[in-house]
Amino acid sequence: EPYHTSALSGEGWVIELLTGHPEQIRCELGMHAHVFATLISELRALQVGYSNSRFVLLEEQLAIFLY
Repeated sequence: EPYHTSALSGEGWVIELLTGHPEQIRCELGMHAHVFATLISELRALQVGYSNSRFVLLEEQLAIFLY
């Protein structure tokens, strides 16, 4: 049975993870959505280069790293 069934990629996939079933993001990224959101906030607060790039949001960058 197929495991990765989302037709989305990139930013759409990250949004689907954040707004979808709570266990989906934990299964895919190893953390719950509230932890992911807190980590994003902490990275943005550091102000040492952690931000959206020209084409990729910080949320997507972190999701790629964690995946």
